Amino acid sequence: MLSQEFINEVKERNDITDVIGGYVSLKRSGRNSKGLCPFHSEKTPSFTVYSDTASFYCFGCQAGGDVIGFIRRIENLDYVEAIKFLANRAGIAIPEEGKNDGLSHMRLRIREQNREAGRFFYRSLYSPAGKKALEYFHSRGLTDETIRRFGLGWSPDGWDLLSRHLEQLGYKRDEILAADLGYSSRKGGVIDRFRNRVMFPIIDLQGNVVAFGGRRFTEDAAGGKYVNTSDTLIYKKTNHLFAMNIAKNCKTRELILCEGYMDVIALHQAGFENAVAALGTAVTPQQARVLHKYADRVVLSQDGDEAGQKSIARSIPIMKEEGLDVRVLQITGAKDPDEFIKKYGPERFKLLLDGCTNDIEYSIMRIASKFDISTDDGRLHYLREVCEYLSSLGTLEREVYAGRIADRLGIEKTAVLSQADASARRRIRAEKEQEFREMAKNTAGIGSKVNPERSANLKASNAEYALISILFRHQDKIPAAAKELPPEQFVTDFGRRIYTQFIELHESGQEVSVSLLTPHFSETEISEIVKIINSDDSVGAGDFNTLIDVIRSAHFTPKPQEAAKLTSDELLKQMSILRKKKS
Repeated sequence: MLSQEFINEVKERNDITDVIGGYVSLKRSGRNSKGLCPFHSEKTPSFTVYSDTASFYCFGCQAGGDVIGFIRRIENLDYVEAIKFLANRAGIAIPEEGKNDGLSHMRLRIREQNREAGRFFYRSLYSPAGKKALEYFHSRGLTDETIRRFGLGWSPDGWDLLSRHLEQLGYKRDEILAADLGYSSRKGGVIDRFRNRVMFPIIDLQGNVVAFGGRRFTEDAAGGKYVNTSDTLIYKKTNHLFAMNIAKNCKTRELILCEGYMDVIALHQAGFENAVAALGTAVTPQQARVLHKYADRVVLSQDGDEAGQKSIARSIPIMKEEGLDVRVLQITGAKDPDEFIKKYGPERFKLLLDGCTNDIEYSIMRIASKFDISTDDGRLHYLREVCEYLSSLGTLEREVYAGRIADRLGIEKTAVLSQADASARRRIRAEKEQEFREMAKNTAGIGSKVNPERSANLKASNAEYALISILFRHQDKIPAAAKELPPEQFVTDFGRRIYTQFIELHESGQEVSVSLLTPHFSETEISEIVKIINSDDSVGAGDFNTLIDVIRSAHFTPKPQEAAKLTSDELLKQMSILRKKKS
């Protein structure tokens, strides 16, 4: 176990604003910093970094925590791994450990298995049994050098050939299942996840094989076209990009985002080593952050079918919110980049890249393709939809493209702008109303999963939250609070648990921090605690006694349904206790 002293040093050497600033574009706002949340899509910044409490909180998705919690979320690490990540960042030597155990040990075993599986698949491809699979890759135009570079392979046509190979290397059944390289049979054995498929290893930015994609290469093969690794302790599909481990080294700040493995590999073989693929139909916010780390511009190169076009439409706003310059590649004469390069060569593909349209032009063309603007009805519907789209753009962009649309329809530019401005006002009004409803709901504690008792005890729970905030900022007052207000007098269980931890940490001689509270609460609860301790500090230390009285009064005031069950003597006794507490 890592000592608390070591954890404290790691936190002190990793300023939370600096760390988060490496992932999020932050702007100063008084003592704090604000930016667009990296954990959900948003247009208005609701993500705040609090330098004085060394914590962060998003009012949009309710994610919150300290610098360790942020790295856990953003890098998909467990608690110990996040500390080690930050220690390496700060150049702090990690104490020697007797052995690895728990999640860290299992992650290590999964990585080792994937590496061995990749070698197994590659050897199998070049074995006599893998002849047809190798012929398939060659028929797709791939050279042996390309196959080796990407670590492509073949999973043999057997029930448990890989699983038995891994067991011979010392890996246990549960470890094979945890890596998703196999699944349980009815008899309790292990069946290989991948059988008789050409294999594409997915490699992370550090060069580790974290997952596999298996493709059917004959029409008579059983199962769907693709079988993919499910999420594991080291792999989450939404966080990774195929071939990013190679493309990250390109000198250009432009990446080509393709639809599938073969498109990427064909582009690399043709000299376009800045090609990557999302491991799904559309890019995710997490993948957009990875893209932006290595590029300023992303060219979307998807198949020309409806699924590919829908993927483009979903990906554009996600990448724009990340601050990327988005371009769209229009491929004609072929269904995908792989086929285009085979038919016309890399030089023609380069010309396509140079002439690709920006995301606004693409979106307007996409809307236009839905209507027959030679008819009045088609022109009217097109105008309504395209003006709704224009309303989402900035003022300058709206001005430029309104003129082009007006020329195309043969109408006044002012008419287009008027319609777009009206749509923009409606959108802003709707967003503000939704934001107000969410704020009111949150303030009232309605639907709170963390503290379900809050809405029924709003006054008392607000006092509890305010007291917790004061005690976090003025920890010298914790002994006085403990003397005046025992934890059992808290009205809500959640508030009571926080208060109890405050008292116990202070009595043990430790400073209350988000880091020390983390082991005692769930991730969602820690987010709520961060929100509480960073709440409006207009309620200062001077309100300390008033808040204690409010909590105590609520505790000794029976609720109507409870009062109805009390005898007259019991009710008088309760009221007498309350008067003494107030005096």
